[in-house]
Amino acid sequence: MQRFLFIVLCSSIILGGCITKTPFDFDEIESYKIFYNVPTDEIIEDMARYDLVIIEPIWYSPEQIETIRSNGTKVLGYINVMEADTWNRALIGQMEEDDFFYRDGERIYFPKWDSYLTNIASANFRKILMREIQKQVINKHLDGIFLDTVGDIDDVHLDHPDDLAEQLDGLEAFLKSIQGTYPGVPIVQNWGIETLERTSAPYVDGFMWEGFNYTAITTDSWSMEKIERLDALRETYDIAVLTVSDQEETASRELAEQHGYIHYHEPTYYDTWDF
Repeated sequence: MQRFLFIVLCSSIILGGCITKTPFDFDEIESYKIFYNVPTDEIIEDMARYDLVIIEPIWYSPEQIETIRSNGTKVLGYINVMEADTWNRALIGQMEEDDFFYRDGERIYFPKWDSYLTNIASANFRKILMREIQKQVINKHLDGIFLDTVGDIDDVHLDHPDDLAEQLDGLEAFLKSIQGTYPGVPIVQNWGIETLERTSAPYVDGFMWEGFNYTAITTDSWSMEKIERLDALRETYDIAVLTVSDQEETASRELAEQHGYIHYHEPTYYDTWDF
């Protein structure tokens, strides 16, 4: 049984006093939705239909978060770990040269997302991320942390062993900092099963698999092997698995539920809200 016991966080570093958390049991989560855009009052009200929502907390006030949580909905706050979005000037303005990752003397740029690969091995960048968690998740009284883009470590560094080792060490230091500073607050990692196996499984409470589409998975031996590996990690570390499909909703959901995963179907993207 996947259980997250939330404790009372009372620390001088937490602005606004103590934050009391309620029990958070992923076994009780049957529906969830991801939404990264600016909310309206109607969207905030409609979030009550879901057991869990994953949001970009920059766009929310503490009062809006409390409105969502007052209906029993749990809220995870998005933190971009391995990429720096160019639109987020407040974050980039804190970054130093070594907080970006360089290969062959050049920063790695992702045109699709208009973002740059970050260097989690940088102690300064880890401090920046910790400040973001404090400001956007803890101070706004969210229920947990959603670490996005961790899968970039697999995608970019698997063929570069020295870089891989350095980034995994940095990620582990970051996860230890989160656990030490905010004990009891759950962490969900998005993507990166190699990273999960090598480093993060002992530290995270959940793992998200995007692109969980029935035909693509069942006709691909690597994906089926990945399910076996993920199930083994769940057994060892008691990790909840959240899946997202954008095709074949019924079949994809049935496959996910066969393995005890929590499934969500989103045919468009996370910047729209369907009532």
